[in-house]
Amino acid sequence: MWGHKHQLPKLELFCNLSSIINFPTRVQNTSATAIDNIFIDVSQLDSYMVTLIINGVSDHDAQLLTISTECSHVSIHKFKTIRKINKYTISDLTN
Repeated sequence: MWGHKHQLPKLELFCNLSSIINFPTRVQNTSATAIDNIFIDVSQLDSYMVTLIINGVSDHDAQLLTISTECSHVSIHKFKTIRKINKYTISDLTN
């Protein structure tokens, strides 16, 4: 089964993947662990950057992966993230 911890390094090696999260992603009163991860083939990328995003909603923090490429035809886009908050989404969160 893929859930076994000892099989993860074999899968990483087979797929040429590297774990790129090197900071705690779940912080509690007495512990800090890196249990949320991103695996990528770093040999296929020009450069990348991982940023920790503290979301304030969960004890798991988010990670933002930014990948840089040398494509000259890439246009610049602006993104805006909006969180929909109403009685239904608050109810879903508390459940």
